[in-house]
Amino acid sequence: MEIYTVGHSTHTKEAFLKLLHDANIELLADVRAFPGSRKFPHFHEDRMREWLPEGGIEYEHFRKLGGRRNKSKVIDDDVNDAWNNRSFHNYADYTLQPEFQAGLDELKELASSKKVAICCSERHPARCHRLLISNWLALNGWTVKHILDGPKEETIIEEHEPGKWGAPPHLNTDGTVVYHNTEE
Repeated sequence: MEIYTVGHSTHTKEAFLKLLHDANIELLADVRAFPGSRKFPHFHEDRMREWLPEGGIEYEHFRKLGGRRNKSKVIDDDVNDAWNNRSFHNYADYTLQPEFQAGLDELKELASSKKVAICCSERHPARCHRLLISNWLALNGWTVKHILDGPKEETIIEEHEPGKWGAPPHLNTDGTVVYHNTEE
């Protein structure tokens, strides 16, 4: 199975649609915790629900996959201790929860019949929780590709490599992904 990721960044509607069309995306799965933007109001959920379908792309918000998670009260802090960045650590802990798994199951079901791109605001996946979602999917047999803007309005599609950015992921036998600090 195949899935894409993209960040809306500072793009205009037209430039963003070009990225999606260049990758033949059919559905945009918004994984922002709070799907809005003060600086770029066209990326507010209500507006995207209008102009994306007008551009031939379906839109769905995946609240269960949203970032900005608090420190876990149920996962031991050392499980994902390879993350120095607290927000990535918190999200890595969250991926071990049933709510994340339910959101991921919904996403995978849609991606089995449509060409889907998960979307957040950051341009590059190395700076976004899309990285952790991508690691999880790639380590569980999915092909993940990142849609990036290149020079001269060129669209770059780059295949995801788990561990290329950030803490190295480890696949557990149950299919979950953790980030252990191995330098001890």
